Amino acid sequence: MSKDKRTWWKLSNKADYLIVGTYVVLFVLVLRKHEPWADEAQAWLIARDSGLFELLFQRLRYEGHPGLWYLILMIPSRIFPYYPTIQVICFLIAVAGVYVFVRTSPFPIILKILFPFTYFIFYQYAIVARSYVLLPLLIFMIGSIYPQKSERIYLFTLLLCLLAYTSVFSALIAISVMFIHFLHTLKSWKGLEPENRKRQIISFAVFTIFLLLMAIQLWQPLDSSFAKNYHFELNRIKSMSLNVLDEIFFEVKPLSYLALAISCLWFWSRRVLLLYFLSSLSIILLFAIKYYNSWHQGILFLAWILPMWISFQKPDATERIPWTYFNRIATITFTAVFITHIYWTYSSSISDYHGSYSGGQAVANYIEGNDLSNAKIHATSFWSTSILPFFNKNIFANHNNGQKPAFWFWSDNNKHNNNLDLILEKQPDLIIIGRPTEPLTKINGYQTIDLFESNLYWKNRVKEQNHFAVYLKTE
Repeated sequence: MSKDKRTWWKLSNKADYLIVGTYVVLFVLVLRKHEPWADEAQAWLIARDSGLFELLFQRLRYEGHPGLWYLILMIPSRIFPYYPTIQVICFLIAVAGVYVFVRTSPFPIILKILFPFTYFIFYQYAIVARSYVLLPLLIFMIGSIYPQKSERIYLFTLLLCLLAYTSVFSALIAISVMFIHFLHTLKSWKGLEPENRKRQIISFAVFTIFLLLMAIQLWQPLDSSFAKNYHFELNRIKSMSLNVLDEIFFEVKPLSYLALAISCLWFWSRRVLLLYFLSSLSIILLFAIKYYNSWHQGILFLAWILPMWISFQKPDATERIPWTYFNRIATITFTAVFITHIYWTYSSSISDYHGSYSGGQAVANYIEGNDLSNAKIHATSFWSTSILPFFNKNIFANHNNGQKPAFWFWSDNNKHNNNLDLILEKQPDLIIIGRPTEPLTKINGYQTIDLFESNLYWKNRVKEQNHFAVYLKTE
């Protein structure tokens, strides 16, 4: 039965509503306990304290991130300067992504039930409020219109541009998808109507120009202090490939490589292997050559999900391996990966619920509760950035002379004073040390207020400690 266009937004059945409803309830339970850390704070501060021109043509090239997330935060950070607003925005985007997935995905029912609760979809790219929250929603929207990409080429191109403008890594997925569409267009060129040919050419041109402008905008300046080097060692590329392809599946190499082999056979059978190879290999190369951190695994995970989505859209008649049991083997493999990710979701969510992800909020509460926001405060390291969004001004006297902007400058010219001896010469009222060494250093003339403990939870373990040591002047 065809759906009434007036009810396009409705889910198909009660099971779909149950999936989305369960996701929302669990999401809210974890989100209300999550304390944003420095990377979340940095984006909010940049959006709040930068002018539009400064953001687009000065700030982004130091951050290494395209501007979509900052542009989304820019208006709310000014109209609703209450920092937890960032979590509300993240919640809305994450739920929208799951809604689109549940309503439009062609996955078998078992995968449809499990996928929204996998690690990156529920936790790392949802609870943690960073630009990556946009990726699932955009990937799912691209997947949902993929069979009609030629007919809806302008929307298709817009979504690919937005995907590219979210992360330099997701830009590689967008480029790969457009390249595959380019090949499909060449193959069917003779059968296209003149008007359709024109629309394809315009879209390819717009996408190419957009990428060029984005590259110019993000070109790294000479005084950048973050990830400024390139690494072309073959051993590094090989090691990166083997490790990261294990980390996105099971973190047990034999099982992960088996899942990868079955996935590749499935993609080849469903004629989407080239898309998977182009996107995944280009992402891994950029990991190895430029920069990689563990949360980037989710982009590689989504580069695996998109061809999977497209593969389930294809009719069985097009498959190259007609063996019925292979479909079951592939589905069981994907199910096993999703269940492993759900275990990681459970572990991180429980840890975040009962523990602290960042001590920044607790330190901010201490400062506010003791009426110290106007005191002379010195703080060390980038990690202390997580404290600043809770105030409408820069409260650190040793950062940008206590003036706005409050965000961290990833530049060799950053004059932020992190040297404790030099800080003590200024005799501030309060000293905050981000990620201190333990046992804590005793400082003459200062009372140790507390060690505000927190941890960056990653899958089933603690990746990094986000502690803060706070000292109050006594003399």
